Amino acid sequence: MDLKVMGFKTVSLPLPLPEVSGQYGLATLFLGIKDSGLLILLKLLLLERSVLVVGDKSEAVTACATALLELLDPYKWASAFMPLLPREMLDFVSSPVPF
Repeated sequence: MDLKVMGFKTVSLPLPLPEVSGQYGLATLFLGIKDSGLLILLKLLLLERSVLVVGDKSEAVTACATALLELLDPYKWASAFMPLLPREMLDFVSSPVPF
């Protein structure tokens, strides 16, 4: 795909465009968790256990939680998925359903 913008040189973009959000999430996940910890997380998710991602930045927490779901491919997470949980809903963490 070629784009010409207001007389500037032609800009060429390869298709399909990379998914920056997925790459950011995986990179954040790999930087924050060691290899053995990541394997344990994937094992817990495959066993449909609850996983709680905690962090300082909401963007990083959301990206890591989404990246974990992407790593489950071709399987799909069938339970509740809440990338961000407000403090008012913290009681949900003690519920018996996997999240």
